[in-house]
Amino acid sequence: MHVDRGLLGWGVFFITVGCVPLAERAGYLDPARLDRAWELWPLILVGIGLSLILRRTKAAAVGGLVVAVTLGFMVGALVAGGIPSVGGLSGCGFGTGGGNGSAFPDQAGSFGLEASADLELNCGELASTSADGTAWTVTGTSEGGRPPEVLASGDRLTVRSPSRSGFTAGVSGSRWNVTLPRQASLALGMSVNAGSAQMDLAGMRVPELRVSVNAGDATVNATGLIDSGSVTATVNAGSLGISLPVPATTLTGSLSVNAGAIDVCVPDGVGLRIRTGRQALSSDNFADQGLVRTGDTWTRPGFATATQRIELETDANLASITLNPEDGCG
Repeated sequence: MHVDRGLLGWGVFFITVGCVPLAERAGYLDPARLDRAWELWPLILVGIGLSLILRRTKAAAVGGLVVAVTLGFMVGALVAGGIPSVGGLSGCGFGTGGGNGSAFPDQAGSFGLEASADLELNCGELASTSADGTAWTVTGTSEGGRPPEVLASGDRLTVRSPSRSGFTAGVSGSRWNVTLPRQASLALGMSVNAGSAQMDLAGMRVPELRVSVNAGDATVNATGLIDSGSVTATVNAGSLGISLPVPATTLTGSLSVNAGAIDVCVPDGVGLRIRTGRQALSSDNFADQGLVRTGDTWTRPGFATATQRIELETDANLASITLNPEDGCG
C-alpha cells in the first residue's frame, strides 16, 4: 500500500477530530479537561521544530504528525463542547455569534504621495476597499460602540483592535469598513487573528503587500493593482485566497502556511516560477497546472522569455497550496 505523505497529515487531523467527541461521549475523556484543550498550543511549535530538525531524515514526518494530532485534538474538543480559554481568544465572543454591535464614530484622514498602512484585527470582520483620491476612512460597529485604535499621520496609518490590560484583544461584534486611497503609493499590511477579512485593492498602488492570518480566513483581490512589487503572506491554522495582478515587470512573493491552506491565483500569460522550501506533510497542484519541476523549482513554460513575471517562494507544513483553483481565490 502506498501512503501519500502530502495527505497523511490531513488524514491524521480528521481522524483525531472525529475520535475526540466519540471518546468524550463514551466516557474516556473528561469534559472538564477538554475545556482546556487550547492550552496544548505550544505542541504545535514543538511539531514545527521537529519538522525542521528531521527534515532530511526518515523521521521527517514526525513533526507534522505532532502538529496534526494537536490541532485535531483542539478542534475535536470544540466539537465535543470544549471552549477556548487562551487569554487572547476569551474576548472573541466564541459561541455568542459576535452580536450586531453598535456603530462607533467614523474616523478619516489623508496621505501624501507615499505612505504606509497597517490593519490589525483581532476577532471580528474586516472589509477593505479603495477609492479615488488620497483620503482614508474607518467606519463600522462593535460591542458597546468601542472604536479601534487609529494612529494616523500624513505618511502612516495604523488601525488595530483596542488594548486591554496590557495586551491587544478583540472586541466582540467588531466589523470594520476601511477605505484606502488609490492616488497614494501605499505599503500595506493586514493582520487577521481569529477573524475574517476581505480586501479589494482595485486601482491602488501597493509596492509592498503583507498579509498575516492566524486562526482565521481572508480573501485578497489584488488583480486590479496598478503598481505592485512584492507580496508576503503567512497563514497559521487558517486560510487565505489571494489573486495576484499582472506585474509591470516582476512581482516577487513569499507564501508560508502552517496547518492551513493558501489558494493563489496567477494571471494567464504571465511567466511564473515557484521555489518550494519546507513541504512537511503538505500538498500542491503545481504539476496539474502544467508547471515543470526541476529540483525544488516549478516553472511555467515560457518563463525564460516572459517580460512580465511572478516569482514565488513557498513554505508549507501540514498545509496545502493550490494554484488557480477551479472556483477561484475567493
